[in-house]
Amino acid sequence: MNIKQIKALNIWESATLMTWMSYSTKAISLVGILPLVLKQFTPEDVVLWYLFSTIIGIQSLADFGFRQTFSRIISFAFAGATDIDIFNYKDSKSHENSSVCNTKLLSSIINVMMFLYRWLTVIVLILMITLGSLSMVKPISGVNLQTEAWISWGVVIFASCISFYSRVYLNFLEGLNKIALVRRVETFTSLGAIFSSMVVLIWFPSLLNLVIVHQFWLIVSSLRDWYLCKIVNNNLFEKVYIKQPLDISILRKIWAPAWRSGIGGLMSAGLTNLTSIIYAQFGNTASVAGYLLAIRLITQIREVSMAPFYSKLPVLAMLRAKSDIVALKLTAKRGMKISHVVFLVGFILTSLCINPFLEIINSKVTFVSMHLWGLLGLAFFAHRFGAMHLQIYITTNHVISHIADGVSGILFILSAVFLSKYIGIYSIPVGMLTGYLLFYAWYTASHSYKSLGNESFWAFERTTSLPMAIILFVFFIISLMFY
Repeated sequence: MNIKQIKALNIWESATLMTWMSYSTKAISLVGILPLVLKQFTPEDVVLWYLFSTIIGIQSLADFGFRQTFSRIISFAFAGATDIDIFNYKDSKSHENSSVCNTKLLSSIINVMMFLYRWLTVIVLILMITLGSLSMVKPISGVNLQTEAWISWGVVIFASCISFYSRVYLNFLEGLNKIALVRRVETFTSLGAIFSSMVVLIWFPSLLNLVIVHQFWLIVSSLRDWYLCKIVNNNLFEKVYIKQPLDISILRKIWAPAWRSGIGGLMSAGLTNLTSIIYAQFGNTASVAGYLLAIRLITQIREVSMAPFYSKLPVLAMLRAKSDIVALKLTAKRGMKISHVVFLVGFILTSLCINPFLEIINSKVTFVSMHLWGLLGLAFFAHRFGAMHLQIYITTNHVISHIADGVSGILFILSAVFLSKYIGIYSIPVGMLTGYLLFYAWYTASHSYKSLGNESFWAFERTTSLPMAIILFVFFIISLMFY
């Protein structure tokens, strides 16, 4: 094998690069699908399309923190951990671990995971049929083809439940650090979804047709993860998934961090998505469409920027299990720095190009003001800062999400409700910033620094987060002056 082949292989097996390759398809989606949606659909249909995506995002709340928890503890067991308790950074020998996969512990974890996700899927189905359908009544009443809209919603429910249950396979793959494999294959299924959606929007434009194509590929993705799960590591999944009585002790240890992560998800991403649904119930169609478009774009930027850091989470969990704090710190800092840079570049480019872009395609939807967009950028940046530090600390398996997101979520709600009568829709990003800056960011960071051996803020952030935070703030001030 020559040097070029070795380099190509290294790139092909890079979790970060493969995650970026997968997430880059989202950029293709923005360039290829977004213009067609905005041009072909009425504002009412655009609102409904983005609400479907929002509801699908909210279904993760029913996961209640189990997804991250299972991925993390599967990494522990695969790295040779003998237990899944908290890893104390002060005592590197607090866990007697080996480098050999603990198949007995892994088998118990898999059995508990399969059991829980069967019941969680039932809960998702019930919630989408009841509360989800109720939230669709007003938006669907504004479209011309209401019957097709309700059929579209039914298709979303069906595909979403299949996708939700398939998380068991994705949890296993990520726990084994098969990020590069998953993202590599995910790229091709994403491209299939994008190009088939473009065909529909060009030749058979309708909300129902677009939903059917989109949800079809969601099911394909579920089958993809199931197949990959069956073949990796010499069929390890089939070897360890031996049906047996539930290990109650494992269930209890999983429940402790999971419910905390669940509360955290409810009070962070849950609140963000819920504000979109609530706003859609009383806002006028034009303003709702513009706001949902802004949320969609900032979310896409956030997801792309997550790749350099979140692709390393299984590695961070394994390094924590092996008590290699030096390598953990270096890996985390590198991932966070690149993540901040990607977010900053994506946000600034979108700020400069979005309005000219909408004019070129003769969009029926107008974008939000740059002042509102700038506040959303600051809020999401502050959240990404705190969230990445939270993930570093959670590698100890001591979850503080319920406190971090709970307190910041309450601050968000109180400030947003109070300010809504004075500044209207601006109260949402201002409320987010209030919660993140007054509690979330510093609380999670302080725990992260402590878990890394009492690292100082300046030592960790002077080349990691501070430069990008300063640039973003300066850009926001400039946007206030010239827009």
